Amino acid sequence: MRNDVKLDKWSISAESKGWTDDFLESVFFTGNGRMGARGHLTFEPHARPEKTGLFIAGIFGELKSGITDFVNLPTPLYAWVNIDGHTICEDDVHVYRTLDLHNGLFTAEYVLHCAGKSLQVREERFFSLSNTGLLVQRVTLTPCEKMDLELFSGVHTNCCNLPIPDDQTQENTQTVQLTEVRQKEFSDNGFSLHLLTKGTKIKISENMTYHMENLQCRSTFENDKGTGFVFAGSVSAKVPFVIEQCVFLSTSRDKDPRIHKVGSDWNFDTLLWESESAWSQRWQSANIEVEGDRQADAALRYVIFELIANNSAKDFSVNIGARGLTHTRYKGCYFWDTDMFMMPFYLYTAPEAARNLMQYRTDALPQAKKHAQEMNCLGARYPWMAAYDGSEQCESWDIGASELHVTADVVHALNQYVQTTGDEEFYIHEAAEVYIETARFWQSRYTPEPGTGKVNLLFCKGPDEYCGITSNNLYTNVLVKENLKLAKDAADYLYQHDRPVYLRLGITAEEVECWNKLEHSIKLPKDPVSGHWRQDDTFHLLEPIQLSNLKQGDAASYKCVCFDRLQRYRVIKQADVLLLMSRLPNMFTSKEKLAAWKDFEPLCLHDSTLSFASHALFAAQNGLMDAAQSYFGKAAFLDLRNVMGNTGTEGLHLACLGETWQAAVIGFGGLSFRNGVPELKPHLPPNWESMHFRFFYRGKQYEADLRQDHNLLREVQCNEESTT
Repeated sequence: MRNDVKLDKWSISAESKGWTDDFLESVFFTGNGRMGARGHLTFEPHARPEKTGLFIAGIFGELKSGITDFVNLPTPLYAWVNIDGHTICEDDVHVYRTLDLHNGLFTAEYVLHCAGKSLQVREERFFSLSNTGLLVQRVTLTPCEKMDLELFSGVHTNCCNLPIPDDQTQENTQTVQLTEVRQKEFSDNGFSLHLLTKGTKIKISENMTYHMENLQCRSTFENDKGTGFVFAGSVSAKVPFVIEQCVFLSTSRDKDPRIHKVGSDWNFDTLLWESESAWSQRWQSANIEVEGDRQADAALRYVIFELIANNSAKDFSVNIGARGLTHTRYKGCYFWDTDMFMMPFYLYTAPEAARNLMQYRTDALPQAKKHAQEMNCLGARYPWMAAYDGSEQCESWDIGASELHVTADVVHALNQYVQTTGDEEFYIHEAAEVYIETARFWQSRYTPEPGTGKVNLLFCKGPDEYCGITSNNLYTNVLVKENLKLAKDAADYLYQHDRPVYLRLGITAEEVECWNKLEHSIKLPKDPVSGHWRQDDTFHLLEPIQLSNLKQGDAASYKCVCFDRLQRYRVIKQADVLLLMSRLPNMFTSKEKLAAWKDFEPLCLHDSTLSFASHALFAAQNGLMDAAQSYFGKAAFLDLRNVMGNTGTEGLHLACLGETWQAAVIGFGGLSFRNGVPELKPHLPPNWESMHFRFFYRGKQYEADLRQDHNLLREVQCNEESTT
């Protein structure tokens, strides 16, 4: 647990000693959705090529045939200085970091000491939200004494990947280079670096231009670590000099229309103002204000900032990895995390961004169909770990094969998008075919039970990954029934309104009737004595154990207990039945939900970073306020306080951020929809005097003002720019 990050309403800050701090580097990530960088220091003297770098959404390189990794790209956040001919290499530097949530401006301040002299350093950098091709940095150096100064500034070309195995208990120390430099071009005030990714052959260009005062360009440098310019000059005491660097990053797969080059007359302040204007528009639709709890108010603003900073909102060809742009964990792959935990934030605050996330899934339908065929099934099966092209990347055969629910999760998210936006064009031309092809998969995946007219979903795992390989997971079976109903409705719609598509997809009345029979033959497990919902067919057979025997504190138990053994204990990794009930609350009675809480909450180890926020959401929805506040506190500060001890080593946990937003808006705020009309049934924590937020629904924007004694919901003027 860390408590050194200080939260203000619109900023976070921290002081630290030493050049490196993995935790702070994760927390101080800044980006514009298309690209971003962790909060490492530009002048760090010790090479860490696997940890310093930057990320661009959709840039993957090949580790081996068919298996890719999210590329840690060469970074232009790379410099060092010599004072009077001496290289600075001290280790006890004192660093003060800040991150301005208004505009994504990262600042680091520290003092360098060398040869009896001192140099004050102030780094400022931001990734532009108005022009998502730009990374802009300003470095202000203030000598405390007169000195001869050399500044080396360029690109750290040696950045590389440290591939992490799918098995969370294993580590790797072997690095791999996933880019190669193909060309370098120098000019009077800048240079360009052209790269190619390994295997995937994606082209990346990094184009640097400099503006500076008091220093002259003396030469260039090039070695096995990097390349760039050498600036030099004699500088006077207390006279600051400023170096501004504008980096334009383009790739061969760019889709974002905001990417464009800037002229040579750019300056840091103007570009920052343009970016801040774009952030201001985004904050108008996304901000949440909480009165009465300053820490919750500030934490939610950080949550929202990072959700925006990790989503390439105008690019339909990418999704959001489990760690966003903050780390290469899980090879940067796209999981169900986006569909079930993150997508609602974008859906209600930036519908275009949500549409693009969903279009990534519909565009990946050919790969899903190929994956189903490889698994000897019909139709389309979405992969557990999807690469940039939608192909399966999971190398653990049992997990990849048994985590079936991701296919139903994708369909659930598509339907949520269609129902919330009323986007009929997307429904007809994108979603409907996915509903139908996934229904065909389920038809081929269930096993008939002889003599009963029922079917079983065998060899499956639900959201609780500690259940062993089981059958008839309740969460999965309920969402499959939803999937089948949506397929039937889509077939009927196409038959009546778009007969050519109906015929092209080969739909028949007999097939639709098979889906209908399958839907009604799927079993939903219940305890025959108590009538309580069961998680699956085998969970109640597992060995009981006291949770305190498996873990102390909030770190995951698999760090010290064999994963195989955890599969045979009656414990839960993360919300499963409770997650289902939070997504489909109207399907279950209050009595059923309270019984499920009593049955499953005490058995949850919370070994997944998803779990605290899901429990907070469920508890808030059902008026369990003490539990809701307790779980919300852990979820909102999961990364800011390093609650589970893995923020530094793995990056930010984007699904937790998304679910924390849902816990606030859907849980405490009580936002729901009935018959096409939004309504509020809030459960505000006692110390929250008020809560204020906006959301989009069916093309309109609404404003919610919730207080302990009354609530107000009104339609507001919709600003189109704020939806992007």
